[in-house]
Amino acid sequence: MIIKNKYPVCEYDTSRNPIINPADFLTKELPSKCVITFFRKELNQFVEEKNLPVIGYLHSEVLDIPIYEYKTSTKRICITMPFLTAPGAAATIEELHAMGCDEFIICGGAGSIKKDSKVGEIIVPIAAVRDEGTSYHYLEPSREVECHKATTDFVISGLEKLGIPYTTGKTWTTDAIYRETPEMIELRRNEGCITVEMETAAFFAVSKYYDIPLAQLLYAGDDVSGEKWDSRNWNNRKNIRLNLIFTALKLIEEL
Repeated sequence: MIIKNKYPVCEYDTSRNPIINPADFLTKELPSKCVITFFRKELNQFVEEKNLPVIGYLHSEVLDIPIYEYKTSTKRICITMPFLTAPGAAATIEELHAMGCDEFIICGGAGSIKKDSKVGEIIVPIAAVRDEGTSYHYLEPSREVECHKATTDFVISGLEKLGIPYTTGKTWTTDAIYRETPEMIELRRNEGCITVEMETAAFFAVSKYYDIPLAQLLYAGDDVSGEKWDSRNWNNRKNIRLNLIFTALKLIEEL
């Protein structure tokens, strides 16, 4: 049943029978545990150092993303990168889930909209403001979507056991990185957001729709909290990014 609305993005179809279903054309052959990272250079370094084999691909017309296998003494874990933006994030989870992945930890960076944040701070998002379009195809319209609580609680507990400082809070998921105006940033900050990015609401929505255990680790990267943008050289923070990959792997192994 379609729930009608004045605005198409807010129209929601309760049907769970899409015409295209990834389970119809993808084979269930991946490990159940999966780490998704946005850090291409650091993942390539990790793959080279550990000599990780390719066990599959996420395919698209633009590029194919390799999926690697990482083995511990007791677990098989796959690690890969996602397609970007909210639609890409949703498609990534849909396809990896169809290929056998049942538990996810995602690590990436986000812009900080919190005053006086420090680059590299780890944030565990507990909710995302849905300022994108994809989540509205999975869940009825609402202002926010919450995290998968059990998995996020596990991640928080794991960070504490590892002695890794973190902050919890809301994140603002937007489709338009070049429309982050000072007024909109202030509005989102006032409703409790501490970061801005392009995927979390979609990750959370797909997780909620299928009841897939999923949690995310973000690090505070560039700063958009002031009058001018400060990149803080965020995309060259190699050690922060490598450490976040290692942390995600440790956490998913115990999940």
